[in-house]
Amino acid sequence: MLPWIQLDSATIPGEGGELRLKQRGGEFSIMLGANELMNSRLSGSEEALATLSWDRIKSHPKPRILIGGLGMGFT
Repeated sequence: MLPWIQLDSATIPGEGGELRLKQRGGEFSIMLGANELMNSRLSGSEEALATLSWDRIKSHPKPRILIGGLGMGFT
């Protein structure tokens, strides 16, 4: 099994925690402490949310949507 490599990190303002971006082969993970917030292997919920949202607004003449996420690019 390939080891995880830490690519980058950022301190969370006011909280003191640290977000870490890690890579193992072609897999990426965003961690907060010991908790995994997102992984590039598991994107089903993000894709479903984008599809459901688009289905609700696509009939509007000028649909607009604001997307906020963790930066994996699934939505």
